[in-house]
Amino acid sequence: MIKAEIIADSENEFGNRITTMRVVFPRYILAELNTHRMLSKNSASSRAIPFQKLLQSVKENPFIPIAWQKDHSGMQGSEYFTDKEDINYITKNWLLSRDFAVQEAENLSSCGVTKQLVNRLLEPFMYHTVLITATEWENFFSLRCPQYEFTFDHTDTKIFRSRKDLIRYGASYHKDKYNDILFWLQLNKGMADIHMIALAETMWDAYNESTPKKLNADDWHIPFEDTINLSDLTNTLKELNGEVYENMFLPTKIKISTAMCARTSYTVIGEEGKRPNLLNDIKLHDRLSLNGHWSCFEHCAKSMNQIEYNEVYNSINKSNGGIVKDFGWSGNFRGFIQYRKMFANENITVNGK
Repeated sequence: MIKAEIIADSENEFGNRITTMRVVFPRYILAELNTHRMLSKNSASSRAIPFQKLLQSVKENPFIPIAWQKDHSGMQGSEYFTDKEDINYITKNWLLSRDFAVQEAENLSSCGVTKQLVNRLLEPFMYHTVLITATEWENFFSLRCPQYEFTFDHTDTKIFRSRKDLIRYGASYHKDKYNDILFWLQLNKGMADIHMIALAETMWDAYNESTPKKLNADDWHIPFEDTINLSDLTNTLKELNGEVYENMFLPTKIKISTAMCARTSYTVIGEEGKRPNLLNDIKLHDRLSLNGHWSCFEHCAKSMNQIEYNEVYNSINKSNGGIVKDFGWSGNFRGFIQYRKMFANENITVNGK
């Protein structure tokens, strides 16, 4: 059940693209995803989600490896179990391990042990949800996508980042093998974990199949904006303020979107489509900003205007040893100013400045 869903996709006047996607993958590769610092993330939390919800998820939809790799030296192997009896035996034992973990988690929970600890026993068998927003995806795709090596006409060898790319390029006769995981794993020359490879490929395809919305300078990239009902928003603003003015809609949408991004932390798989409570989301936004929980403020972002693009820059080292100004940066985004960066206290320092 590895998935990638585009939540919002935008492009500014300078050609910078910002994309928000919600991904689902095996919990055990979360640490590898978290090494990619150019990606802003909000992640489901084993501390926040109730034990019974996670327990049900692991019972009904446990993570089972997509293929069983044989023991090997180093970080990546190339041999897989193919005999059906072997695979059935290994899978049976994997699920038996899941059953033991479930049993002991239930035992600890019945003793009154906090979900913050009990849920950890379930993590090897969990799928996990993360909301990601970024403008700079290439380094992630370069490191994590598969490298399907294929030779055309015995001489033309090329590398592809997805099955769809290879088939589109000219190997259409492999369409019937699209779901044959072992076939593609044997073509792959990439060194990432096979589940990270599967996730990155799914994200790569989602990214390439999405068409970004064109934004003008000072327009906003707002994840989940299309789920905010205008009538509900108007009624919520009336409840809060008594009167409704046009200039209230945009900042309130940003608040609601930020709260919806934050709710990733305690949304279990299968509940992502629940209708938002706009008033509760506004209140959640305000509590998060008051208490300095800023990660969810990194998904909404304003398209830079020309002045902002020229004023904000990083210094980078070129291969020839020179240092140049790289314009248009706000945090880890290029061409867009993170909502987080609009708060003076978004980063606590020792001297408070």
